[in-house]
Amino acid sequence: MKKMRLAIIGLGRLGHKCVESIFADQATALAGIVQRTVTSTSFGKDVPVVTHISELKEVDAALICVPPDAALGVATGLLQSRIPVVECARFHGEDFLRHKSEIHRVALHRKVPAIVGAGCDPGALSMIRGYFELLAPHGHTETCLHTGLSMHHSLAAEGIKGVKKALATELKPIGGIVQRYVYIELEPEADAAEVERLIANDPLFLDEQTLVFPVPSIAALEETNRGVLIERHGKPGDVSHSSLLLEARFDEVGLAARMMLTAAQSLPALQAGAYSLLDLPLRTLWGQQSQSREKEWI
Repeated sequence: MKKMRLAIIGLGRLGHKCVESIFADQATALAGIVQRTVTSTSFGKDVPVVTHISELKEVDAALICVPPDAALGVATGLLQSRIPVVECARFHGEDFLRHKSEIHRVALHRKVPAIVGAGCDPGALSMIRGYFELLAPHGHTETCLHTGLSMHHSLAAEGIKGVKKALATELKPIGGIVQRYVYIELEPEADAAEVERLIANDPLFLDEQTLVFPVPSIAALEETNRGVLIERHGKPGDVSHSSLLLEARFDEVGLAARMMLTAAQSLPALQAGAYSLLDLPLRTLWGQQSQSREKEWI
């Protein structure tokens, strides 16, 4: 299986996550990194770092990892050079449609494909909301992003014997009972079950449902403290009268990088023009693995 060679444009947090995702992926390879100034990276001497994409060899597509206000200009320049692109600029509604339309115009003119809005939101969460609506076409969808951090409850949990560090978040389900998630980093000799019992019976936590999760590192969790609750309520009296719920916790930047990488694998199957994830058949996102994935999931 020939690996797809991808260039990374911009080396901020998203760029770093895209590089890591490529290294962990069997279907893609890193062609190089493009940034304004050439600096050393932690990825090793074998990774080319250049100031212009023309300095890289064998580039099949580029992942654009720049701020939203720069995404259109960067995408246009790459498309003018006939390089397919994937970008995840955070635009919604009419702003997204205008952004997509401009990239579509250039992509058609230069006869290359482009995928826009392929990040976390828009991107992965957009697909989930779309599939929920297909399954419950009459009704409404509610999205609750980002659980809230409670410093008061975090400090209280850290006062429990055996807890080295704690992070308490509050999730407010749509129309449901408030839940408190308490992530704890334990002291070496601590008993996780006993610590969980002490937290659950602490007066401060008795007023809400409390779930306790031991984790290796609170510091690492603080960098990825993102959550989402998506709920689709079917219309009463509808045939299926479905209620669909997704609750997830994730590294927002890491998820965006994975979505960009997945989207890139659909580029070889596309005609010229700009596409959102909702324009793409699901099998194209699997790239060369589509047949095996169809066998596994159907």
